[in-house]
Amino acid sequence: MCYFLILNNMSSSHPFNSRPFLSKTCGNYEFIAFWSKKVNKFVNRIDDTDAKAHATHHDLLVKFVNKEYLGGTGKMNHKKRLKGSKHDDLTTSSDVIEFKFCSNALESLPTVLKNREMIFNRNDYLYFSYFRERGQKDKTKIIKTHNCIFYLILILFPRKIEKLDLKELVKDVRKEEIKFTKEVAEKSGVDLEVEELYAVGNMIKVRKLERETEEKDQIIKEKDKTIEEKDKEIKRLKSQLKTK
Repeated sequence: MCYFLILNNMSSSHPFNSRPFLSKTCGNYEFIAFWSKKVNKFVNRIDDTDAKAHATHHDLLVKFVNKEYLGGTGKMNHKKRLKGSKHDDLTTSSDVIEFKFCSNALESLPTVLKNREMIFNRNDYLYFSYFRERGQKDKTKIIKTHNCIFYLILILFPRKIEKLDLKELVKDVRKEEIKFTKEVAEKSGVDLEVEELYAVGNMIKVRKLERETEEKDQIIKEKDKTIEEKDKEIKRLKSQLKTK
């Protein structure tokens, strides 16, 4: 059985949460969704960091969730990240939390959960996170609103999932994630007849490709403008020749 909790600005459960916010508890785990201008700004911060700075992107996520979901009560371990090193992502007064920042929604979930015993050997919770992006089903059209484009989704797994059957757990999460995504879309005003919340791939690569495409489009536009101006000049000169 699953339970929904919609938090608004007057909520006392998580008074620091980014707005809007939706939570759904499904027995052994919980879904959390954020969608707002704050999330869009968060995406822009990721976009502005170096494409190879994976640890930086990871830390940006931890800081965002700590501030917007936990009210800044968690403490990050700022020890320099070294290959193979082990240290806590975030600690609160009662829990130690590990974060996984993934692409393509639940694609990597089975691989992550295969290592759940190792994860829970050090941590009380696993926060599995990914982005969804609002878009038109008709890819030739664009979204008119700029207030709610990106959605940050987290799945909170507690230590008690450690002994659950992996296949059954993943199957259940996939089923509930479909329902939750639909609920988030409806609550945030997405018209499911013409729009969808689709999984975002590698955020950094996607943004890099978009920038490269925009730059190439701009170059093409400038070249087209130059050609058009030259054509006009040729016509003007031909016209002058005819009058002589």
